[in-house]
Amino acid sequence: MISDEFLKEYEDILYQIERPSRYIGDEFWSYDKDFKSAEAKFLFAFPDKYEIGISNFGHKIIYDLINKTSDCLCDRIYAPEEDFIDLLKKYNKPIYALESKRKPSEFDVIGFGLQYEMCYTTVLKMLELFDIPILSKSRNINHPLIMAGGPCSSNPKPMAKFIDIFIIGDGEEVNIEVLRTFTNLRKQNLKRDEIIKKLSEIKGVYAPLFDNKAQKRIAQIDYNNHPTTSPIPHFTSIQDRAVVELRRGCARLCRFCQASHINLPIRERKKEDIVKLTKEYVKNTGYDEYSLLSLSSNDHGKIEEILKELNCHFKGSGINVSLPSQRADRFSLELANLATGEKKATVTIAPEAGTQKMRDVINKNLSSEQIINATVSCIKNGWNKIKYYFVIGLPFEEKEDLEGIIKLIEEVNLNCRREGLKYPQITCSISVFVPKPHTPFQWARQNTLDEIESKIKYLKSLKDRVKNAKLNFHNPKMSRLEAFFSRGDENMGDFIYELYKNGAYLESWDENLDFELYDKISKKLNIDIEKEASKEFSEDEILPWDNISYGVNKSWLLGEYNKAKSAISTIPCEIRCNNCGVCVNLKTKKVLDK
Repeated sequence: MISDEFLKEYEDILYQIERPSRYIGDEFWSYDKDFKSAEAKFLFAFPDKYEIGISNFGHKIIYDLINKTSDCLCDRIYAPEEDFIDLLKKYNKPIYALESKRKPSEFDVIGFGLQYEMCYTTVLKMLELFDIPILSKSRNINHPLIMAGGPCSSNPKPMAKFIDIFIIGDGEEVNIEVLRTFTNLRKQNLKRDEIIKKLSEIKGVYAPLFDNKAQKRIAQIDYNNHPTTSPIPHFTSIQDRAVVELRRGCARLCRFCQASHINLPIRERKKEDIVKLTKEYVKNTGYDEYSLLSLSSNDHGKIEEILKELNCHFKGSGINVSLPSQRADRFSLELANLATGEKKATVTIAPEAGTQKMRDVINKNLSSEQIINATVSCIKNGWNKIKYYFVIGLPFEEKEDLEGIIKLIEEVNLNCRREGLKYPQITCSISVFVPKPHTPFQWARQNTLDEIESKIKYLKSLKDRVKNAKLNFHNPKMSRLEAFFSRGDENMGDFIYELYKNGAYLESWDENLDFELYDKISKKLNIDIEKEASKEFSEDEILPWDNISYGVNKSWLLGEYNKAKSAISTIPCEIRCNNCGVCVNLKTKKVLDK
């Protein structure tokens, strides 16, 4: 409940900002635990705007699990807009956590969710707002422990100067273990370095101070560690729907995809649990849409049964389902109809590359025939809007592979003409390849900016051949920065620190990204961004992230990279074990609902 005292203290600020609802808390289904009685106090800090952070599913899981733990409390804070920051400064007021309205420095542990490299400078600005030293070495025993998790923790080195510990892998169990351990050790009058040393001994924890080897922590997903409520934002968020996780991990192992490799092994939630969780989540929150979340939703062995049961339950209620893009090789009209009902919206398919050679290079395990047949089947059955995902600048890509994107659309149009069908409206979302740690392409170079711009220009020159298609390109300059950060070493921290000192903030938003500032700092620090982003690592080189293990053997990743050079694909591990090492190294196994 928002107190009168808080409103009185901050009303001058709240009346003047664009969206005060970002900063008042008290959302429906938010927790309001007593701050003083909690033994261990955790603040989840999301380095992006409120509407992005409150939509993040990992944030919802951690928030729910910690608050369900009797002796622990979890509050939230998101990156504020500049207008709010300026007014806090003008009125000399501290920033605060949403539920408790307490200063961040009053918490035991502050955890940042690192979802995207372009959020790094925002973390530093938030620490400044929290009145906590930016550099880890400048903190003492009275400061909260600063930790981070999420996909960017797969290479902790760029942020190592600023973060005390990183969580490697699933956070369901380890976050609570770290929180309790830290608060207990703090009572023993140990030095901060001694506490961090003990924390580094917990499985799934990496401490830059000691540069220890850290192995991924895994959690078995079941009914009990999935939320059935989450705070309902005061205004429409990015993902304004109930979310239920179908499965974690992906057996497809596309060679550019970090998420599939760091989330192994595959763990499917049981059909009965998915149905029950969805019914409860929708009932509790009142959402009129639910999303079945997975890296490859239609790979769940019982996806059609799940949708049939849920469609029957929600029939006539106006409640719709959202599924991520369909795998063309697992495409079924029944599934498409179950997912959309009578609402023939856009069908999304991810070919990723235009030619068979390139799809073999990236291990897509997908043929042109499967893509075309899936698309034409959709058009026959009433879908006239198709969205394709492609990636350009991939390793071993040639000019004819780019033309293959256009030829694929031409083949779809040709099949439509043969069958007397109207051409569909096709939107191609074309991103730029970014090499990521812990993937077979971690050794590969990114194309230079000139190379990518030349490829974009070439594709645009072919556009008139497919007048029913629209080509949307991701900004190659931003992709270059993503590659620059993603494979950086500890020296990257100096660059990030200079960016922060020069006002860089909320850089995941195009309007806040100043490319000239990057050029200025690169000259000052004598760092060539293009050279670093397009660097090709040698096969025997020690990589900055080698002491972080997600269970997959480095030798296996290298073997996959060499298979890519010969355009040889690998069968998905759902069909046959590929001996990647994850199940042996992590002493676990894949879990399929069969």
